[in-house]
Amino acid sequence: MGHPLAPVSVAPLDPASLQRHYARFGVAGRLRLTGHSHQAWPDVSFEAQKRAWLDAADAADLKWTRAEAVAARFRAGLAERLDDPDGEYALGQNTHELVVRLLSALDLRARPRLVSTDGEFHSLRRQLDRLAEAGLEVVKVPALPADGLAERLCAALDDRTAAVLVSAVLFRNAHIVPGLGRVADACERRGATLLVDAYHAVNAVPFSVRGEGLETAFVVGGGY
Repeated sequence: MGHPLAPVSVAPLDPASLQRHYARFGVAGRLRLTGHSHQAWPDVSFEAQKRAWLDAADAADLKWTRAEAVAARFRAGLAERLDDPDGEYALGQNTHELVVRLLSALDLRARPRLVSTDGEFHSLRRQLDRLAEAGLEVVKVPALPADGLAERLCAALDDRTAAVLVSAVLFRNAHIVPGLGRVADACERRGATLLVDAYHAVNAVPFSVRGEGLETAFVVGGGY
């Protein structure tokens, strides 16, 4: 049952060779510099939507076997793209869902403190603001300058901190945050959890989980 899946192969990204995969958005004839949902979507995403519908029509309740095969291939591709062969991958609708899943697993009664920055994207910022309204201690260190952000996060850590939540690339100005591996080490020493929002980093700048020293962190991101 189902469709055969080709092996996952991840090659370096070359804009010129990618154009043919975005024919429906006409990227060969116009320059698009926007990101997120405003960017061009690959033709294969249209084909995938049709395939999901046809699989449901053909297999009904048995469609999940086919869906899981595709999801497994997708996870393998992520692991290769992120240089994270030993990582475990959970799929969700968006980064906010993944952040809430993580927060729900923390013992916030025993460690009622979260450390973040004042430069986080809305999916994280809004959730942290709501938790602060509910009485949780939320510490936001200055995001700028990005060069010293890792040190400021480490300094804000204490034994009451449940988690540190920070972006790999700041969404407002595209500044890359260096030294996140040092934050991971500091969190491990304190018994805190580190969450890194890599949405603006993956496929935009070089990003390696192993290279950054983030094997113990939770890394979230997304794409279209």
